[in-house]
Amino acid sequence: MSLHFFGIRHHGPGCARALQRALQTLQPDIVLLEGPPEAEDILPLATDEAMVPPVAMLVYPAEAPQHGVFYPFAGFSPEWIAIRYALQQQIPLRLMDLPLTHRFAVCLEADQQASASADTDSLSTEQSTETDSNADADAETQTATGENPAPEADWISALRMDPLAELSRAAGYEDQESWWEREIEQRSDSNDLFLAIQEAMTALREHAPQESLRDQQREAAMRQKIREAEKAGYQRIAVVCGAWHVPALAGKHSVKQDQALLKGLGKAKTCATWVPWSSDRLAYESGYGAGISSPGWYAHLWQSPDQAGLRWVTEAARLMRDAGLDASSASVIETVRLAEATAAMRDLPMAGLRELREAMLAVLCHGEAAPLQLIREQLEIGHHLGSVPPSAAAAPLQRDLEMQQKSLRLKPETVSKLIELDLREPNGRARSRLLHQLTVLGIHWGKRQSNSNRQGTFRESWLLEWRPEMAIRLIETSRYGNRIAEAAAACLSETARQADLPALTGLLDVAVLAELPKASAELLLLLQNQAALANDITHLMQALPPLVSVARYGDVRGTSQVQVLPIIHSLTERIMLGLPLACTGIDEASAEHMVSCIEGVQKAMDTLAEQALADSWFTCLQKLYLQDSIAPGVQGYALRLCYDKQRIDDEALMLQTHRMLSSGSPAAMATTWLSGLLSGSGLLLLHQDALWQIIDQWLSALPDEIFMERLALLRRAFSGFTPSERRQMGDKVRHLGSDGKRRTPAEIRVDTERASAVLPFLQHLLKESTV
Repeated sequence: MSLHFFGIRHHGPGCARALQRALQTLQPDIVLLEGPPEAEDILPLATDEAMVPPVAMLVYPAEAPQHGVFYPFAGFSPEWIAIRYALQQQIPLRLMDLPLTHRFAVCLEADQQASASADTDSLSTEQSTETDSNADADAETQTATGENPAPEADWISALRMDPLAELSRAAGYEDQESWWEREIEQRSDSNDLFLAIQEAMTALREHAPQESLRDQQREAAMRQKIREAEKAGYQRIAVVCGAWHVPALAGKHSVKQDQALLKGLGKAKTCATWVPWSSDRLAYESGYGAGISSPGWYAHLWQSPDQAGLRWVTEAARLMRDAGLDASSASVIETVRLAEATAAMRDLPMAGLRELREAMLAVLCHGEAAPLQLIREQLEIGHHLGSVPPSAAAAPLQRDLEMQQKSLRLKPETVSKLIELDLREPNGRARSRLLHQLTVLGIHWGKRQSNSNRQGTFRESWLLEWRPEMAIRLIETSRYGNRIAEAAAACLSETARQADLPALTGLLDVAVLAELPKASAELLLLLQNQAALANDITHLMQALPPLVSVARYGDVRGTSQVQVLPIIHSLTERIMLGLPLACTGIDEASAEHMVSCIEGVQKAMDTLAEQALADSWFTCLQKLYLQDSIAPGVQGYALRLCYDKQRIDDEALMLQTHRMLSSGSPAAMATTWLSGLLSGSGLLLLHQDALWQIIDQWLSALPDEIFMERLALLRRAFSGFTPSERRQMGDKVRHLGSDGKRRTPAEIRVDTERASAVLPFLQHLLKESTV
């Protein structure tokens, strides 16, 4: 009986090639591979023709999928080579690691403790905070965690060294990837590779900090698996694991100590499946702890070991041509020659990625960094997405999504892609419906772009980018139903039961966009009930715009207005009845909030375009600006709206302005009123010279201390104007006299003595700005 340890780097084509040769030479009768034992049942799918790396094993607790853990494999991963070898040779393959059931048990216990703590805290808080707590919990649940770390109380785990970094540093390399490529990828003789790795790791572990409790348990579980294989009588046992663990597995350890480490660990029910992975998710940039810097380059080395440099530069040139950049055949030849010459100068057997980068920057990219960055993103990292066979275990929700992606010709890709949808076309509308339904479920495959104009053009713009972690959210939301539409409706209904009135109207708009009629009906019923009981006028005002959007533009998606319009009319009547009282006796902050609510209602009225309703609304606004008990900011804004919509003439505007800015009005009240009047566009001041003159006279009459006190509010009022409007106002100040008449350039008198006094200071500022 013999034990053979193969310490590997998790994603390294050099290790993969050496391991492949070593296994073929050894001809083991069993392979023990570092990995979660819970996934052993899904390993046979690795030989399916439809299984195309990169892929990942996903293991998750059945009752809390958000704690799922991914185990990614590329085609050049040594673990993938070991799996394929054992299956093709039809020899036993066992996964040896600490079962994830114990780790998940800790996670679930932590969740229960957090939930119990939250319930205890909620008993001592007001009932109004309950909705916020639920929202926070939902947000936490919706987070796709990927490789979630288990709760770790042992701080020593944070001190564990990076073996490759230590070895490369000892060899005099600043970049561990360069060291790895020279020592492993460019190594011609790999017979003693694994023995050398074992010796190096043994030396490193002698000086490393103490292992964390979790790592000790993992290695104890691995040793138990090795003992089981020895006890079963296997003669040639191949142990494939991370290089760091080899010394701990090859040395002698007490059986009792290992059993003590594993005693009393909790358990949780687990599930396992295969999911597609992507090249960019194998890279360090994605946050993947065991990632590599250039997965695309490593895939190239694995697939094309002969003339790798020439093939790589050729692919880079093809990529540049596709991007509209110049890349001639002569440049390709010169780039390869320069890379090989550089490798010879550095005493390397072949040009590596570093040499190829430098040569491409100098020759192919003509010294420009932008094309090299394109090569980095598209070739060195890449965006290749793997695939798994249909026979892989998956939730019905995931299968429904795959069918819709196929029928709608929406291929999931990890690279960002902008698509334009015409909602008048069946395919465009169906695509939009699917993307909105996925958004309801918290699966943000597509992000709606703000430049889309659903109301006017019947078009939507979406930025699509598929992330493998979305598989977790698909499993989580399977509890809502087996089909995307069914699950989205159930999820939306659940959210609606805990929402207030403004949130309900927003959810109704979402239901219309996602074309969920059952959810829309339930939302309408909840809206009617809450609208009848709501006393907060601002809630009613915030609820109106989304409802109007549904009523005005719902027809393109086949949504009926019959049920929505009565609610709109009822809300509007209640708003107009209660608005004057709600605007009475409130402070400036509340007045600003009320102004924003009034602005939203005005936009809703413009969108709805019902003349009778608009007339009633402007009658309400007239009451607001005429009643002295109304907050001054609201008075000014109501007057502005009436004037902009031509509900009052110039004479009425001037009369009200004279009254509010008269000497009898307190400066604080007049300033707040003026801020409301000037909010929004500055066209009112630009086109009304008489109004300008009234304001100028009022400002001129203010005492200095009052003027300085109110200056901040006045500045804020003018800051909302566009640069063009402010420039025109400056010109107006220059040419408009105190009598309100425009002056010619000849009539403008300049005090040259005062102007000259400023020049030295301006000259000093200009000199400093050029330094």
